[in-house]
Amino acid sequence: MKMVGRTHSGLQRMRNEDALGFDSTRAIAVVADGMGGLMAGAEASRIAVDGVLEHLNAADTLDAQHLGDAISKSHQAIVEVSTAKEMQSQMGSTVVIWVGREDRWMAAWVGDSRLYRWQQGTLTQLSNDHSLAQRMLDSGEVESGVDVEAHYGHVLTQGLGLRQPLDPGFCRGEMSAGDGEHANQRFLLCSDGLSDLVSEDYMAEVLAREDLEAAADTLLGQALDMGGHDNISLILIEP
Repeated sequence: MKMVGRTHSGLQRMRNEDALGFDSTRAIAVVADGMGGLMAGAEASRIAVDGVLEHLNAADTLDAQHLGDAISKSHQAIVEVSTAKEMQSQMGSTVVIWVGREDRWMAAWVGDSRLYRWQQGTLTQLSNDHSLAQRMLDSGEVESGVDVEAHYGHVLTQGLGLRQPLDPGFCRGEMSAGDGEHANQRFLLCSDGLSDLVSEDYMAEVLAREDLEAAADTLLGQALDMGGHDNISLILIEP
């Protein structure tokens, strides 16, 4: 199991409110994108990542219930900090989690940080954004002539620490080394600072031709070259 991570404040933000954490031995990876005034976003994303890692590292086995519990506990921890500080604006974070166990993997997410899988030359987005834009697209409520992503893409319908009820997304699958249907898999977890600026075609090209360290550097560099208007974080995984 190989994992590499990169995080950068970008070219237009004073602070980096993203956080990430991974453990290749335990096969756990987490990316979070914080939100809130002053340093609240940075604190929220760090609480999310640390809380998820602590909960999952303490578990003897990992399943969807454990991922859901890790999300719930991190959500509550952020709410408690926000309440204690009597913050007038909401303090919150997205989160996307990937874990591997033997020949299987599973993932969970809240918000619009994403999970992609590259397999045999094809890149697939496995997560589904918890955003107003995605909700409108799913329900068919798209107004004619409106660029839904541009107008509503960053309006979250769920987030850790926010007041909306949580309904995390889950997915799972098989992984194996060598030949076969599930061979040559790679996974990408990222904040929207990467996915907003780097096309899926470019992601697929990079993941196909470069080792993990070089691929991480190339993807980060491309997001910066495209303007780097937000914090940028990513984790690459090669089972």
